[in-house]
Amino acid sequence: MSEPTATSEAPPRLESVLRHAWDAFHPGLPVPLGWLTHTTTQIQAYLDDHHTALQTQPPAVPAESLPQLRSRVWHALRDAVLSHDIDVDAANHVLDAVDLPTLPRRWQVRLTMTVVTEVTATCRVDAFDTAETAVETALIGAELEACIEWDGRERDNADPGELDVTAAEYPGLDR
Repeated sequence: MSEPTATSEAPPRLESVLRHAWDAFHPGLPVPLGWLTHTTTQIQAYLDDHHTALQTQPPAVPAESLPQLRSRVWHALRDAVLSHDIDVDAANHVLDAVDLPTLPRRWQVRLTMTVVTEVTATCRVDAFDTAETAVETALIGAELEACIEWDGRERDNADPGELDVTAAEYPGLDR
């Protein structure tokens, strides 16, 4: 049997479908010796035994059932991932191949960013502490699940400015 040419619309051969499936579920691993030939032979024998008449035209699928089918495929793969029957990456590979949305995942993201804010403090350490508290308060107010890991070694660029006359009172004195 010869390979279909690039211009023909022939369906892919069973061996190439199986090889692609193997690569999708076992990336980087070689196909076991004899597995491809044996599996192809078994599938062909099953089809020969159970399907005597070759259909030349696939049965018509009602247009309204196509979205339901797509939804069932998506949910079936999601459920298979939840029950640990398939890896989420493999499921997403299949979903992407059939042009369905991939499964949502939880991501832990580490961001390193520069936040410049102006605070009132008496020393460099207090200025950093006040700024860090302001950032934490803003993230908590935004209802983000965030774990802030402040690293004292990365505290830099705290430049002192003018006296803040609105906060310049001697501590401990009552007026």
